[in-house]
Amino acid sequence: MENVQDKLMEQFQNMDRAYEAYAKAKGMNYLSLLVLEELWELGDGCTQKQISAETHYPKQAVNLVIKAFVQEGLVELREVPSNRKNKEIYCTAAGQQRCKEVVVPLLEQENAAMAAMGEAQSRELLRLLELYGRQYCAGVERILK
Repeated sequence: MENVQDKLMEQFQNMDRAYEAYAKAKGMNYLSLLVLEELWELGDGCTQKQISAETHYPKQAVNLVIKAFVQEGLVELREVPSNRKNKEIYCTAAGQQRCKEVVVPLLEQENAAMAAMGEAQSRELLRLLELYGRQYCAGVERILK
């Protein structure tokens, strides 16, 4: 069974390496690409807290990326009227263009990979990964007690 787990982890690492190589080719790092992708998917008006929750990266790390995006003119921050401490993120025209050039092709590739597997195999993959994830998380919770 250990060999199966090794091969599963190897596949996850291969996908991470491909994502990182894509980010590098686009002049970005892994986290900045991940944040840009979340900005595109969540849409204008999202917050750093939402991005942090979606990416599972600390708010401080997301904040550093957003600050860099502000300096590059890709996004602007607007205060939330009901809570001035929070700021909503809006893509500028340059940010929208960057997303179209960088994020959209990546999302299209993700969709193409699933389409190549077919609907039945895609659903089975998801079912098995969810099962594995539940078992793994339950096991981690048990050993934490």
